[in-house]
Amino acid sequence: MTASAHSHSGPTTPLLSETALGPESSTPTPTTLLTRCSSPVPSPPKSRTPLPKFQLFILCIVMLAEPVNYTQIFPYVNDMCIRLGYAKSEKEVGFISGLIDSLFAIVQLFTIIHWGRLSDYIGRKPVLISGLCGGASCTLLFGFSHSLWLTIFARLLGGALSGNLVVCQSIVSEITDETNEAQAFALISLMWAVGVIVGTSVGGTFSRPAEQFPRIFDTPFWRTNAYLLPCLIAACISTVACLSAITFLRETHPRKLAERAARQKQVQAGKGVLGTALSYGTISEHEPTEVGPLRPTISELEAQAHSPPTKDAPFSYIQILRSPGVAKALASSFLMMFINQAWDVVFILWAYTSIRLGGLSMSPLELGYCLASAGAVGACIQMLVFPRVQRATGLVLYPWLLGVVALQFIGAPGLHWWVSLWGVDRPRGELVPSTYVGALILLWLGRVAAMIFPLNFIVLKRVAPSKSSVASTYGCAQVVNAGARAISPWFVSSLFAISVQHNLLGGDLMWAVMLLLTLGAVGFTRGLPGWVTEAERAREKRELDEPVPVPAGEV
Repeated sequence: MTASAHSHSGPTTPLLSETALGPESSTPTPTTLLTRCSSPVPSPPKSRTPLPKFQLFILCIVMLAEPVNYTQIFPYVNDMCIRLGYAKSEKEVGFISGLIDSLFAIVQLFTIIHWGRLSDYIGRKPVLISGLCGGASCTLLFGFSHSLWLTIFARLLGGALSGNLVVCQSIVSEITDETNEAQAFALISLMWAVGVIVGTSVGGTFSRPAEQFPRIFDTPFWRTNAYLLPCLIAACISTVACLSAITFLRETHPRKLAERAARQKQVQAGKGVLGTALSYGTISEHEPTEVGPLRPTISELEAQAHSPPTKDAPFSYIQILRSPGVAKALASSFLMMFINQAWDVVFILWAYTSIRLGGLSMSPLELGYCLASAGAVGACIQMLVFPRVQRATGLVLYPWLLGVVALQFIGAPGLHWWVSLWGVDRPRGELVPSTYVGALILLWLGRVAAMIFPLNFIVLKRVAPSKSSVASTYGCAQVVNAGARAISPWFVSSLFAISVQHNLLGGDLMWAVMLLLTLGAVGFTRGLPGWVTEAERAREKRELDEPVPVPAGEV
């Protein structure tokens, strides 16, 4: 009798009624409710929906463009600062290159959410196309720049127009369901890794082409524009992605699809298209019912922002931040991005710096190949290793991955000590083989540590206060991560330059500071599994229509 009542619970029968719980649980406690709610009757597995492979293929081409544009400058940016006179000496190059690296993320911090919001109004496809066109133009401008201010402007503009990653995530979520989304979302991390391989290879191989390929490019034009060719190749990739999106990519925004269906329906009914004209990008008081649910008015939005959320209503940003576990998860996300970004940036600067000043004295070509190999290893780890390791360890893996970065900050000065034993005045690019082996080991450790990025997505999804607020929680995290990416490159590059200039702690002050920050982050994130559990319990209580107290001090 009890089992029957439980199996037939529905809109008219409480899921946790006395009959369903049994006679011994007529007065259940909150703990009993949570226990029973957390162990639901397993439902039959759903059949996996086939992936829209062609649309995902086109989307992969689109997603390749942004990491290529972003990373192709890494192998040669320090060389560019010295040769074009942006930095007076090798000791000062860290200040300028760190600024150039940071500018991209600084502007992205203020624009990335607006690109996603714009795509909610005008559709995904127009925003993607405009982003690809803007990215190609800014990359070409960067290649033609010969003054620091024009270089800075090109980098700023490139960051302002790089919102395609957010839009691509929205498209993936709209063309998949819960049975196949894991496969599709894995492509985002994979294409970023592939973009790093392509971008760094292009930047390292084709910078200064008049010197590297004199038979073809030894002309006054290419000697004057020594860093144009990698930018031109990156812009061509963006152009191919743009043409592919224009020709083959379908619009996926639900409202745009509904509007198109409504127009077709009215045309078939003889009403014409002009009768269904809608205003895009504005909050309308009235819209045709055929299009879909009405958008809220301004007064309704203001009332919603000040009202407590219902079980299924979206949360405001303030309500999300005050929900249990969210603020601490966002703090963990900031630390994760800050530390990993710091290593990625300072490795390039350190490897380019001469051995006498504490670096490895690598050439841009060697840097490009090393970074490309690390990208290839990272792609394999993301697709083959991470799913198995995450299933076996869960969220306990999070602080351990940060600990891997601590090993990198320890290993870098150790590698320099080993290299200096073979001579501190070796010509750039003519190093002993053990130098490259050590550099590759450090970079491959970084790809192991990069498993924290998809793990961070899992954390954010689990701490979201409700299913309807998962996207908003991701939006908060993207702003936090953009802030970390804006601060970290300038901070670590400047600290490296100061350490070298003033020989602080033997030139190793930066490594010591970053090691201490990393160890502090490891200690902080050890409590992450408990915070996630607290957030999940709060969400379960809310789904049972029980009030969830939010600590006043937790923001």
